[in-house]
Amino acid sequence: MTWRLCASTILLVLALAAPASADEPVVPAGYALHRSLPLDKAASGIDGALQIVEDSRIGPALRAEMWLQTNDTDLILAAKDPLRASLARKPLLPAHLRLADGAGQILADEPFDVPLADIEAQVLHDGAPTFLVSADHSVGMGSYAGLETTLVEVVKGKLVPVALPGRTALTRSLKNDWKIVADPTPGSRDKIIQVVACRPNYANPTWAATGEFVVDLTSYRFADGAWHDKSQSFVGYWESDEDWPDDRFP
Repeated sequence: MTWRLCASTILLVLALAAPASADEPVVPAGYALHRSLPLDKAASGIDGALQIVEDSRIGPALRAEMWLQTNDTDLILAAKDPLRASLARKPLLPAHLRLADGAGQILADEPFDVPLADIEAQVLHDGAPTFLVSADHSVGMGSYAGLETTLVEVVKGKLVPVALPGRTALTRSLKNDWKIVADPTPGSRDKIIQVVACRPNYANPTWAATGEFVVDLTSYRFADGAWHDKSQSFVGYWESDEDWPDDRFP
């Protein structure tokens, strides 16, 4: 009788832990699915999904307060909030980017170094869609900490990073920003990535005393199977709450 009871309990636990269907990827313990983008076999070489999983303790309300603000939950949660005590004992788990096939098998699993992340699909040029993978490095202060976005594609069922010349990530912070615009070339359906970056003018030895800054404007265009950049700089100052310098991009 005791063995039957234990066996029944084990079977119940296994049933509850199993995915809802054979093709639904299992989410690791302590995590919850934040985003899942379907993949098309014709475009990406695989039927499946590209996913973001995050710590299951991050509910919608907490995430909304943290996103693009801070990863320090002590700045958000009240002193007597039970979740604050829980996070003190066990900090938030890092988010993960996962590639799953149509059978629910995880083909790639890449952890971030921060708890919040997101993905977005964009058609930037002819061919497979590009996925914008963003990790939130916001700390609640500073001019350069914020959202860091990299580009990836799914090619023949594998994650393939997309390189932008001279740049490891697209940054969105107080003194950095970027956006995607239509290519104005007649007949083109491609997109251009415009990047603004404001930094101290290190070329001027007296920049610290004068407070001189430089604004770098970069345009990325896709051609011949790769991204190409054109940049120009001017002495000046820019922050992300100002107008976008549309007419100054190369």
